[in-house]
Amino acid sequence: MNKLLEKYWEGETSLQEEQDLRDYFKSDRVSQEHLVYKGLFHSYEMEKSIDDGGFDAFAKVKSKQLHNKKFNRRTWTGIAVAASVSLMVAVGSGLYDHSNDADLGTYESPEEAYEATVAALELVSSKFNKGKQNLQPITQINKQTAQVFNINQD
Repeated sequence: MNKLLEKYWEGETSLQEEQDLRDYFKSDRVSQEHLVYKGLFHSYEMEKSIDDGGFDAFAKVKSKQLHNKKFNRRTWTGIAVAASVSLMVAVGSGLYDHSNDADLGTYESPEEAYEATVAALELVSSKFNKGKQNLQPITQINKQTAQVFNINQD
């Protein structure tokens, strides 16, 4: 066996001799001095099983892609159902909310419209002025800050 291993390391073995070496290292009768090489020849066997299709390096990736396809299909189905329900609700509420009341807040004369507009603008103005009064303390704080930091304000 030592001569056969020597030929193997030199690259001078035939295919039959290499097969004999593989069979020898697969068996249980490997001598103590040759146990060092058993792992090497075992790796050759594993490599061969990979080449024969016994091992698929992309198996996890393929299963994940299959899972993602199922997820995508499930997601799109859910989105389609939600969209159709939303469409039905929108159409249904549009039909239900359609009322015959034609009163859009219009006025009979331009004077009435003018008075209503003035009243609305006075209301908005009073609310703005009330909000402006709440800002008076901030103005005082800004003045005091300017004095502390010597900031020139106009």
